[in-house]
Amino acid sequence: MHTAFFIARRIRKANKKAFTTLAQRIGMLSVALGLAILLLAFLVINGFQKNVEEKLTSFQGQYQVFKYSLSRSIEEPPIPTSKVQGIQEAFPNHIKSIQAFIHKTVLIQSKENLEGIILKGVEPQAKYAPFTHYLVAGNLMTPRQSKYNHEIVLSTTTAAKLNVQIGDQVTICILQETPRYRKLKVVGLYTTHLEGLDEKIALCDIKLLQHLNNWPDNLVGGYDIFLKEPHHNTLLTDKFLDWLGYDLDVKNIEQAYPAIYDWLAMMKKDVLIYLILILLVANSNIISIVLIQIMERTNMIGLLKTMGATDSLIYRILLWNNMYLILKGMWWGNLIGIGLAFLQYYFKILQLDPTYYYIAYVPIAWDYKTIVVINLLLFILVSAVLLVAISIIAKVKPIKSIQLR
Repeated sequence: MHTAFFIARRIRKANKKAFTTLAQRIGMLSVALGLAILLLAFLVINGFQKNVEEKLTSFQGQYQVFKYSLSRSIEEPPIPTSKVQGIQEAFPNHIKSIQAFIHKTVLIQSKENLEGIILKGVEPQAKYAPFTHYLVAGNLMTPRQSKYNHEIVLSTTTAAKLNVQIGDQVTICILQETPRYRKLKVVGLYTTHLEGLDEKIALCDIKLLQHLNNWPDNLVGGYDIFLKEPHHNTLLTDKFLDWLGYDLDVKNIEQAYPAIYDWLAMMKKDVLIYLILILLVANSNIISIVLIQIMERTNMIGLLKTMGATDSLIYRILLWNNMYLILKGMWWGNLIGIGLAFLQYYFKILQLDPTYYYIAYVPIAWDYKTIVVINLLLFILVSAVLLVAISIIAKVKPIKSIQLR
C-alpha cells in the first residue's frame, strides 16, 4: 500500500478525541456549508432569471422588429409584412418563430370604472405560445376565418380594477379626432406578477387593431422574434439589422425592460460577493487546520524525518489527510445543496411576495454546468491554498521537533 496514504489513514483513525479531529470536522463543515450555499445561490439566481425571461418572452420575443422612428409613442408606424418575409429562413439556426403584433393605447371601461391600458393585437393562434402558462382563467381569443373577433384577455390586476370577470363585457375607446368605441368580451385572465405587464397590457385580435387603424391586412406594427436559444447577443442584433435594412430597427428584451434586468444584475453581484466571502472563510479554515496539524504532529514529523522520511513524503501525508477532508466536505455540500434545491423545486416550501420578487416562491433552475463549475472552482482554490499551507513543513527541523520539553 502507498506509504503516504497508509500513514495518513492511520492518523485520521488514531485519536477521535484529539483537538485536530475537532478542527478537521469544523473545516469539513465549513467546506460543506460553503459549497451548499454557493450551489443554492446560483441555482436560485438562475431560477429568477429563467422565470422572469419566460414571463417576458410570453408577451414578446427576445427581439422586436419595428419601423425606425424618432417618436416616443407606444404605437408603432406600420410595417409592410413583405419587409420581414423570409427572415426565419435566413436565420434557421437562431429563429424559432416570428409573430406580428400591433400596439394601441386605449381607454377601457366597465360599468363601474375606467382604466388606460395598452392593447396588444396578436394572431389568435398565439394560444400555442408559452403565454398560456400564465392564464389563470378562461383562454385566449378564438381564431376567426374572416374579419375579427370581439374578445379580450385582461390581467387579473386590470380585471380587479374594473371589477369584471370571465364573460363580462367591457368597452374600449380609441382617442382620436373622432373617438371610436368597441365592446369586447372578456374571455381570459392572466397574471405574471410583473408590474410592467399586469398593469398595462391586454391582448386582443390583431385584425381588430388593423381595422381600428384603417390598415390593410399586410400592415402590422412590428414582429416578435422568438429564438431557439433564449440568450441574445450584440452580434446577432447586428446580423438582424443588416438583413432588415436601414428603415427597420431591432430592440432586444433587455432594452424593453431595463429595470427588471438591472434588478437581476444586482442580484448576481450580491452572489459574487457571497462567493468571495465563502471562499475566504473556507480557505482560512483549511489553513488553520493544516497549522494545527503541524503543531500537534511536530514530534511525529521530526521522528519520520529522523527515520529517513523526505520532505516529499511528509508533504504527501498531509496532502492525503487534508484532501480527504476537502472531498468529504464537498460530498456533503453537494448532498445538502442539491437536496434542498430538490425539495424547493418540487414542493415550493419557501414562498415570496410577488409584489417585490415577481414570483410567488423561490425558483430553482437546474443547470448542471453551473454545478460542475462551482465544484471545480471550490476544489481548485481550496486545494491551491492547501498546497501552499502544508509547504511550510519543509522548515521543520528533526532535532528541534523531537527534543524533550
